[in-house]
Order: sequence, then structure tokens, then C-alpha cells
Amino acid sequence: MSSPTLSRRGQTRLENEVDIPGYSVTSKFYHDALNPEGIISLATAENSLLSEELAEYMNAHCHIVPSHLKYRTSVTNGFVQSTVQALPLYINDYAKPLTPVTPTHTVIGPGLGSIIAQFMWAVCDEGDGVLLTAPFYDDYRRDVIYPARAKVILARVPPEVDSLSLASISYLRTAIQESEQSGTRIRVLLLCNPHNPLARAYPTETVLAYAALAEEFNLHLLVDEVFANQVFASSRVPQPPPFTSILALPVSQPGNAAGVDPARIHVLAGPTKAFGASGIKVGALVSQHNPALVRMLNVGLRATPISAAADALFAHIFLGSVREGAEEVTELAPFARWFLDENIRRMSTAFELVGSWCDFHKLSFIPPSAGVFFIVDFDPIMPTKDSAGASLGIQERLDAAVAAMLRCGVFIKPTTTFADPIVTRFRMTFTLPEKQMRLALRRLEMAFGLSEWPGPQH
Repeated sequence: MSSPTLSRRGQTRLENEVDIPGYSVTSKFYHDALNPEGIISLATAENSLLSEELAEYMNAHCHIVPSHLKYRTSVTNGFVQSTVQALPLYINDYAKPLTPVTPTHTVIGPGLGSIIAQFMWAVCDEGDGVLLTAPFYDDYRRDVIYPARAKVILARVPPEVDSLSLASISYLRTAIQESEQSGTRIRVLLLCNPHNPLARAYPTETVLAYAALAEEFNLHLLVDEVFANQVFASSRVPQPPPFTSILALPVSQPGNAAGVDPARIHVLAGPTKAFGASGIKVGALVSQHNPALVRMLNVGLRATPISAAADALFAHIFLGSVREGAEEVTELAPFARWFLDENIRRMSTAFELVGSWCDFHKLSFIPPSAGVFFIVDFDPIMPTKDSAGASLGIQERLDAAVAAMLRCGVFIKPTTTFADPIVTRFRMTFTLPEKQMRLALRRLEMAFGLSEWPGPQH
């Protein structure tokens, strides 16, 4: 008797999309008391600068009510304060939209990855293309492919061209035309603003050009604004490019002068990056002029709704309480406002530390002004020869560099996984607690045989 098998699509995914070759950590991570020799990861876009304060607040102030113990409809159709009210409040606070975001416009789900996957299924047929510039956030690939079976199509902007500038639009247009000539219809234009991994906000003129391009080719424009609340200044970028939500621009409104149909404009938003709480899966999609899409996504997420516990936690943070029959709240609760402001201050301080370390070791980097990471070029310190003295190729150099880091208890992911045209660069997260960040930097020095950094010079 033959053994049970996967479906054809399941087998295809297993062979081509599961355990894609790359770089990952399989051992236990660092813990100062329980695993001091463990790996310190600088590869994940997480912010730990206020983790202790957030956990303390949640433990002291957050609670659930009986409605949270039941199905999602007990919250959405009931009277308890929830993310149904809290997330539009949060989005209106950061985005300053021309038309205020309401629950009617908003799809709430267990993280943006889940929402993106459902969005792609709703708007793409199998084999359709989703276009974005390289370098790009590599996990978009996962959410584009499954379950929609769509394709990631990259517009490869040369390194000498700023891929966040208006100059990038011609490369996007060419990619659309070439893709369709080769048989792949583009359905979605995906814009990450602020950008991951380039760590800055797009100029407004480029966002408007994306909208015009979407209109020209009849595409959906999906704008990921998850890092919107993490724009910060530093000595490297004292006046950071300001973030402007597409919801604050006229193209988001009916009858706009640019002739863009706002039914094609959709925004991804969520608080977990700004609050350093990626493990509490809360995200939202806003589509103010496409009610059919909102209905479809709400149906698609019925089987995997946001957990009631996650809902209660962020409702507490934004609204200040979780009560039944409470009056409408029109501004963020004091703790949420304090947290967002304090986080920006700490991000500035945290980057100054790591930027000084890079300067000391003469490593070039792209100064960030939005997000929890930055791109640094390790070319001067990466191995060039093997143990026998033979010259290493570029992939061998990358592999040797990552292996050296792992041996010394630290991990950073090469930006080749982001389709970066400069193959010696890495995306480094800098928002760890200072003691842990300093230890990670020391381990990098040991991995590459560098002298010890004495600390920032004031």
C-alpha cells in the first residue's frame, strides 16, 4: 500500500519554498543569565529598547473581560473596547489622513504577514506579479507566494541610483512592460515606506509617482507603513526626511487632480514594530474606497483572527482601558504617547553608539533615519582567503563571514537575501539594550580580528 502524499501544490511548496537556502540561527539565543554564550541576533527587525517598560505596563494594567474568552464576534459585535476602535485611532494619529480612518475602512488581523497573504489571494490570480524595487524586505516573498501563488517581480535599480527617488520610476515602468511581455501580468505595486532595509522615508514626490504609475497600468498600490512611527534624528541625519502617509495625500481622495482612483490605494499599518512587540500579532489594512476588498479580507481572516489577548493588550495601551460601554476615545492614552516619544529618543541614542563603532572600524554605512536597522558594508573586514591561502569568491567570503560571526556568538544577515546589488553589505539591527549591543559589537570584533573599540568619544 502506498503512503499518503501531499497535494501537488503542497509538494511543490515543500520542494521550492520551504527551507529556502540562506542564513539562519538554529541554536538557542543569548540570555545574560541562562545562556550567556548564546547567539546575539542583529538580524531581526525588532526593537528591545523599551521591552522592560512595556512588559511592566502590560503586567500591571492590562486585563481581559468575559467577552475576550469567546469567539471574535463577541468583541466585534459586542460593547467592549477593542482594536476595532484602537487601531483606527493609532493610524489617524500617525498618518494624519485627509479622511479619518474608521473601523469600516479597516481590516484587523494577526500581523501584517497574514494580512498581506490574504490581500494577495484576493487581488492576484495564480501566476500574477507583485512588483517592487530591490533591495526589498525578503519575507514579502513568502506572503506573495502563499497562498495566492503570485510571483515577486523585482525592478533592479542600479546602485548609483537612489531607489527611493523619482529616478526609480523608470525602472519600475520597464519592469512592468518586460514582465508582461514575458507573460506575467503585474497586479500589485508594493511600496514599503519607510523603506526596509534602506531605513528612511520616501519623498512625497516619489509616493505620488507610485500612485500615478499604479493608475497608468491599472494596478493595486499596497503601501506598507509599519515603520512610520520610527523616524528619528541623529548626528548623521540631523533633519531626517519626514514621513508622509499616502492617506494624507490628495491621491487618496475621490476626484483628485492626478486622476488616481483611490480604490486602488491600500495601506498596511500596525503598532508592533513601534512598540517592540512583534510577538503580539496585531496588524491592519486600510482601504478607504474599496469596500469589496475590505469585505473579502475580513472573510479571509475569519479562520485566523487576531487573538483576544493581543486585542486586549493593545486596546489597553491605546485607549487606556478595556471596558464595556465606554465613551469614544479621541486621542491616544498617556502611556502610548509617552512610549512613542521615548522610543524615538532612545533610538537616536542607540544609533549614535553603533555609528561610532562603525566609524572606529572604518566601515561605510547608510545612515538610517527610520526603522530599527541600517545597512553596513563589511567588505573591508570580510575574509578574502581560506585557511590554505587560496582566494575566496564573493559567495565564499559571505559564507566565511557569517560562519565567523556564528562561532563568536553573533549573527547578522547579508543583504544578498534582500536582492541587494552590493553583495558585501549586511542589515544590522541596532535597537538592543546597550549592554547587549556592546557585547554584540565586541563579538563582531572577535569574529573579524578587529581591535577593541574603546567606546564613543565625546
